[in-house]
Amino acid sequence: MPRKVTTIRGIVLAAFATALVAGCTPPMPPDVLAARAEAQVACGTGEVRVSVPSGFSGSMDSVGAALTSVCPDETVLEVPAEESAPLALVDKTPSQADIDAFKATSCPNDPVIVVPAFAYPVTLAYNVVGLEGLLMTPQIVSGILSGAITSWEDPLLLEANPDFDLTLLPEIALMSIDSPQGDVEAMTTWLNQQDAASWPQGKVGVLEVGQKFPSQADLLAEMLAVEGSIAVLPISVAYNNILATANLPVKGTDANGQEVDTVITTDDVQLYKIGSGATTVTKDASGNLFASPATGGFPVDGNFDIASSKIMMAEGAPLVGWPVLGYAHLLICDNPAEPLPLLFAQYLVRLAGQGSLESFGLTPMPEPIRIQTFGPLKVVVNVDGVDAASASPVAS
Repeated sequence: MPRKVTTIRGIVLAAFATALVAGCTPPMPPDVLAARAEAQVACGTGEVRVSVPSGFSGSMDSVGAALTSVCPDETVLEVPAEESAPLALVDKTPSQADIDAFKATSCPNDPVIVVPAFAYPVTLAYNVVGLEGLLMTPQIVSGILSGAITSWEDPLLLEANPDFDLTLLPEIALMSIDSPQGDVEAMTTWLNQQDAASWPQGKVGVLEVGQKFPSQADLLAEMLAVEGSIAVLPISVAYNNILATANLPVKGTDANGQEVDTVITTDDVQLYKIGSGATTVTKDASGNLFASPATGGFPVDGNFDIASSKIMMAEGAPLVGWPVLGYAHLLICDNPAEPLPLLFAQYLVRLAGQGSLESFGLTPMPEPIRIQTFGPLKVVVNVDGVDAASASPVAS
């Protein structure tokens, strides 16, 4: 019998067209400037190659299809992550080593622009029929990922899930990929944040224990063949492969000082959007933007605007969302002679591009963060001489 949980659900509001106001006197509000930017799509001619991790295969094609409807002479070709391309999607917050490697292989003579692209919710997915929605506390997740918990009848699992029958199941078979993964980084960031004593390793991209695979496709093939298998995965990937997903707890104080102690289920995309605001956005000396994994469920002040997210919480409900999300980023070769990579990136961060990603099952960036990408991506809004401004503070 499934566990009964308490959760906060969002209410979807109908999409609306933004009215453009003529004759405003600068400075204009960031949201108005952003609306003006939406009407200024720069089109190119030719094909842009984008390297894409296997876990997000098809996501850039989705954005490309929307772009082609506006710019019919501009097309997108996805290539595997290991292939060189002037535009790369990475599934994590890129390190300087990641940026240097991209520059060396893809644009040795040009600067590299880095911006967040979208968020994606992460959980533990597992192949056990009938156990959809197990509650997994940080202590349980830490135990599984460290190899300390290998039985579904472990006392921590039994205590957290009294309404489930966890007897007579095969051993827990932990599986992961043998190279750094953004979903693992997001999950281990959350574990270290919630209970550093149970997860002292901090943020890591590769797990030390369990069976390893060279790619997500190989991991999924084995998971689907082995009952009791478990792995850290994006929720969209788990759903697409009909794997069960774990619910996660959120405990703490929201922005209004309201105490929260609840369980968040994996089936509410509106709560992914709220959770995506629990990130720290930083800027380097070149103006590039980086979003950390979004963990904890409570949006950082200035990183989430509930009105622009097109959701509305029930009266009195705390502002809390899914507690573990990774942030994918774009690495872009900035070559004026080859403008297609930058033009594609500019479209991806527009509302239409973000909407295409949401239709694909990913989480669009919160509006305050999306607007900040306009600076490094050179999205210029010429409204009485005023350019688009950052909507919230960015740490240097």
